Amino acid sequence: MGARQKIKRENKAVSGGLLLLVVLSVALALGYLRIKAEAIRLGYEISWNEKETKELLKENKTLKSEFMKAISADSLEGTAMELGFKFPTQQDIVYVEQKHILSDKME
Repeated sequence: MGARQKIKRENKAVSGGLLLLVVLSVALALGYLRIKAEAIRLGYEISWNEKETKELLKENKTLKSEFMKAISADSLEGTAMELGFKFPTQQDIVYVEQKHILSDKME
């Protein structure tokens, strides 16, 4: 084997190793960029979810307030009047005689 062939083999080995190093570096750089892009995307998603949570909590408070107002006595009375209900008159009241249950069972 001549010195030229030995040098060519060494050059091929060096260029093969260099190519492997470049490919590995590019792969690592792309992996790093992918991880950073995913972190940024997740950051935006978390921010959006926090904003959505605040809006939903605000809406929940509003709905609870409206619910409490709707079940208040004044509101119920107004709604009943709108639906045609009225306060009972003396003629609307029916009196029922109360019997003693024990005395009925003994007889």
